[in-house]
Amino acid sequence: MISLKSIVDVKLDGNYGYRVIVALLGTSENSWSLVHNHLLKELAKWSDEYINLLGGIYRFEELKWSLLVDGLSMVYKFFVTF
Repeated sequence: MISLKSIVDVKLDGNYGYRVIVALLGTSENSWSLVHNHLLKELAKWSDEYINLLGGIYRFEELKWSLLVDGLSMVYKFFVTF
């Protein structure tokens, strides 16, 4: 039998999955962009492995761009990574 340890009610928007993660980690659900940044660092650190796993550079870049939070950081992060 499965028992629930906690229920998290977060704002339903395009970032609700990330909001749940940070809320369960004990921080404000408004810190969802931290998860994006950690995932971007993970992608940069293991880029060759993720390119292989995702089936090519196009899918890798698509995933990376989907994690960028705002327009200014998009350009900066893109050029810093490569």
